[in-house]
Amino acid sequence: MPSDPVELTKQIKAASDIVAVVGSYLAVRPAGNVFKALCPFHNDSRPSLDIDPKRQRYKCWACGAHGDSFNFVMHMEKVGFTEARAILAQRAGIKLDEQQSPQDHHRSHLREVMRWAQALYQDALLEQPEGEPARKYLGGRKLSGKTVRDFGLGYASLTGDWLVKHAAADRVPNELLVEVGLIAARDQSRGFYDRFRDRVMFPIHDVRSQAIAFGGRIMPDSPYATRAPKYYNSAETPLFSKSDVLYGLDLARHAGAAAGFLAVVEGYTDVMMAHQCGVPQVVATMGTALNARHVSQLRRYVPKVVLVYDADAGGYTGVDRALEIFVSQDVELAVATLPDGLDPCDLLVTPGGVEVFKKTLASAVDALDFKLNRLLEKDGAGSVDGTRRVVDEVLGVMAAAPAMPSQAAQVKQELIVTRLAHRLGLRQETVWARLGELRREHEQRQKLEAQKAGPAAAQPPQTRRGGSQGGAAPKSDPHYFMAATLVRLLIAEPGLVAVAADAGVTPDEVAHTGIRRILAEMFDAWRAGQVPDLDVLRERLADRPDLFESLVTQAEVGRQLEEREKKLQGVIADFKRIRAEVASKAIKAELQGARSEEQEIELLRRLQQAHKTAG
Repeated sequence: MPSDPVELTKQIKAASDIVAVVGSYLAVRPAGNVFKALCPFHNDSRPSLDIDPKRQRYKCWACGAHGDSFNFVMHMEKVGFTEARAILAQRAGIKLDEQQSPQDHHRSHLREVMRWAQALYQDALLEQPEGEPARKYLGGRKLSGKTVRDFGLGYASLTGDWLVKHAAADRVPNELLVEVGLIAARDQSRGFYDRFRDRVMFPIHDVRSQAIAFGGRIMPDSPYATRAPKYYNSAETPLFSKSDVLYGLDLARHAGAAAGFLAVVEGYTDVMMAHQCGVPQVVATMGTALNARHVSQLRRYVPKVVLVYDADAGGYTGVDRALEIFVSQDVELAVATLPDGLDPCDLLVTPGGVEVFKKTLASAVDALDFKLNRLLEKDGAGSVDGTRRVVDEVLGVMAAAPAMPSQAAQVKQELIVTRLAHRLGLRQETVWARLGELRREHEQRQKLEAQKAGPAAAQPPQTRRGGSQGGAAPKSDPHYFMAATLVRLLIAEPGLVAVAADAGVTPDEVAHTGIRRILAEMFDAWRAGQVPDLDVLRERLADRPDLFESLVTQAEVGRQLEEREKKLQGVIADFKRIRAEVASKAIKAELQGARSEEQEIELLRRLQQAHKTAG
């Protein structure tokens, strides 16, 4: 393994083919010399993402997202460069042995604790006598041994300090177990106790199949059953947020991409039984309603989501909440209603249940039609008031939805209005007019609520990016353009750094702090005998991922520039001109305080020379 981190990064990059990396997250297809996929970084309705195996880069021609394998993993996994590199290194079978940032180092420790706990729980279920009741319970639910192992199920002992004692024996710090929500401190500093007791443990994994939390199902005959919740999930931790995670997504995403949809159910065992029965494109929420962040994750892998609900009032309420989200999302939403109010697990274990479940998913009804059918059953469309109530309820969802800037989302809105008008026998102009009224009413309510909350709530927070020091935007400064052009030229053709340095250009002349840092790292790398390309600068800017992200964009712009060396000479001339102008101002200031004729003559001579340089 290379000891140089730059060489190690290059080795990992060389072993991480961009098509294979993107293909592990998205469905890709060949298109001439490149591959194409739906871009996961915006609501893409057509394959806008190009994956270039020759250049080992990706680029979306709609939203502009671009980069290499590291950038793609960073954006998909929502991690920094160090963790993205670790992911790709593990994938390529390359061992890492390097210093991590304090944050990454701590998260690594938390993940190690979760792996340790999962192994301990799993051993208790599969190998220990105390896990026998849990094994019988899972057998009674018709879950096979393979399924139990594939999903990593375990058992938490009835004993209140079982995990605490194992932690002491294995020297696992209690503070880390507290942080990941597995144990808690007793009152008055009397030690610690296990948060999960006498429960079947369901590990909750991220998309890389790493345990980040647990869900626990109380044993039916447990002494805690009457005074504890049936299901109990980990609390929010640095690794886990239930509003971001979908159970089983790590195992379902590829099957969903192949099937063209992912089905969302409500329970852990529903997901497991579906996978066991050959329907692996199934995931579940963490006991919360489906939200926009869930939808964003699902959209990365599939263009369609099927919500699976019991035929009861609670299910219909869930459909209404989901429809509010999907109105403003470029994702197809359908609803599958299970027969006789059965949950998926119960249905799948009945004779013929697998085929019924598959047919239910295949015949899922468009969510808007589903809602319209329900409303028409309830209010009917035979009366003026009934029609008005149906129109207002559907349009009310659209009015409250976030703005839809994309063309595809606007087309979706028009299709909804067209369909609504057709179903109810109304003119489209009438429906559009009513939608406008409801939107204005919604905006007025929001303004009133903001006023009640106070002025701070009504004003959006302001942010600064790119090292701006406040005041005028840096892009309005001609010096900024000059320095930014220099960066684009040098990162597109790193060999030009030597030309700029020989011409006397120095980073200290640049006022913009972000660009000055980038140029300083370029020049330092060149002096150290390195090629100041993106791979080298990624390491040097590890503490400023925002600057490196900007640099990747500048590299794309720079590659489009022709005659880069000629353009560089122009930038060098600009640097000399500005340097001379600064010198002229300083000389003029000295002239005002000249104390002798000789000093004044010398200053005038220097001023003339500065003018020649600037000219």
